[in-house]
Amino acid sequence: MLKVFATFVVLLGGLGTVGPFVAAMPLAVNVALVGFEFLVAFLQAYVFAILTSIYLHDAVHLH
Repeated sequence: MLKVFATFVVLLGGLGTVGPFVAAMPLAVNVALVGFEFLVAFLQAYVFAILTSIYLHDAVHLH
């Protein structure tokens, strides 16, 4: 999907004078999607670390 938006940016950027202004929207969507992917990746890593810590705590400290 990012490849599609990147292609739109390149194609719309070559439209002459108006091109860079028109290409700003797909570029903004592309940047937003990459940012969202990083957010999801960090959230997954955080949840994994928390769950691992809880599991290890329960394994070491038997109730």
